[in-house]
Amino acid sequence: MDERNKLLMKLTACKFAQYELMLFLDTHPDCVEAMQALNMHRANAIRLKDEYECKYGPLSNPKANGKRWCWIDDPWPWDYSPQTCGCFTPSMGARNAGCKKGACR
Repeated sequence: MDERNKLLMKLTACKFAQYELMLFLDTHPDCVEAMQALNMHRANAIRLKDEYECKYGPLSNPKANGKRWCWIDDPWPWDYSPQTCGCFTPSMGARNAGCKKGACR
């Protein structure tokens, strides 16, 4: 499994743990340990999502860039190409000339 999929699996696991903990807290609202675990998984999910989006592009519809929506300009998550050398680039499959592997755009 490549780094991209590993990162996505870690994020998915954090999101799953959050959901399960929220369900548990519905029936155990005073459980301090569960609340602490939920907060930990929330922080980890934010960190992992930021890392993923930095390296591979957005997982959800990003904010408008001030002029227009730019979501359609970038490749979709399933259009990721190893030819982009691991950096997210605006044109599908195009190599980012000034890219530094793993750097944010």
